[in-house]
Amino acid sequence: MTESTDTLPPLDGSLLERIQERYGILRKSERVVADYLRDHAGQRLDSSITELGRRLGVSEATISRVSRALGYEGYPDLKLSVAEGARPRGTFANIPVEIDVHDSLIQTSGKLLSLLMAGLEGTQRMLDAQRLEQAVEAMSHARRIIFVGVGGGAAICDEAAHLFMKAGFEAASYRDGYTQTIIAAKLTAEDVMVGISHTGTTHTVADAMLLARENGATTIAITSDAESEVAKAANVCLTTWSATQQVVPLHGDFLEGRLSQLFLVDLLYVGLLFRAGEKTAHNLRLTGTALEKHYLHQGKDRGKG
Repeated sequence: MTESTDTLPPLDGSLLERIQERYGILRKSERVVADYLRDHAGQRLDSSITELGRRLGVSEATISRVSRALGYEGYPDLKLSVAEGARPRGTFANIPVEIDVHDSLIQTSGKLLSLLMAGLEGTQRMLDAQRLEQAVEAMSHARRIIFVGVGGGAAICDEAAHLFMKAGFEAASYRDGYTQTIIAAKLTAEDVMVGISHTGTTHTVADAMLLARENGATTIAITSDAESEVAKAANVCLTTWSATQQVVPLHGDFLEGRLSQLFLVDLLYVGLLFRAGEKTAHNLRLTGTALEKHYLHQGKDRGKG
C-alpha cells in the first residue's frame, strides 16, 4: 500500500537524490512524473502543472502528490528548486547529471557515494524474503553453480565464481554466448545457473537460462527489470533497484547496478555459508592455508632471483 505523503519524513539533497529515495513508494502514474523529472534533470521546468499533466497524460493531483512525496511543498516549490539547480553542465554524457565538472573531488565523492548508497538501499528494500530463501536453498543442494553474464555482468560472475569456489562449491563463470549454450545444454536438475544482467535484455544469457531450465536446472536471475527476458527465464528472480530503465550509465556502464549485483551475490554467499555450516568453514580454512603457502613460496622464489 502506498504511504501517505503527509507521513513521510522530510528530504534533503538534489532532485535526483530525492527521486532515488522515494521512487519505490510511488504509484505507477506518479513514476511517470518522476521518470520525466529524472530524464530532464538539470533543465528548467517551465511548464505549468496543467501543461505538464497534459504532456505526461496524468492529472494535476498526481503531479502535486509527487511534488510532496519528493519533499517539496507543492509543484511551484519543485519548479523553483529545479530553476535554482539548472545551470550549464559538463560535456560528459556518460556520468550522472548530479556530478558536475565544476565540482571539487570532495564534492564529487559525496555525490557519488549518495548515488551508490541509494542503489544499495533501494535493492535492500526490494528484497523478497521467500525468493531469497528459494535461491539459497537451490544453490545449497546444487552439484554445480554456473554464473553467466556479459560485459559488466560477466565481471560480477567472475567474482561470484571465485568467491564460491573458495568455500568449496563447484562454481564456474562463462561470459560468451557460445560457451554459455554449451554449458546449459549439459546441465541437469542437480545444477543451478545464475544469470546476471542489469537491463535483463542480454539475449545470450536469457537463451542459456531457458535451455538450462528446460533441462531441469534451477535458474536464478539478478536483474533490475523483473519483466525482462532474463527475469522470465528464471525460476527465481532477485531484483536490483533502478529508478528508470533510461538511467545514465557511469563510465559507459551501470556502476550502481554492478554494486547492487555484487551485494546480492555476497548475500547469497553468506546464506550458503550459514546453510552449510562447518563444511564451508572447513573449506575456507583449507583455502586460506593453501593460499598462505602459495604466497610464501612465491616470496621465497623472488628472494632467490
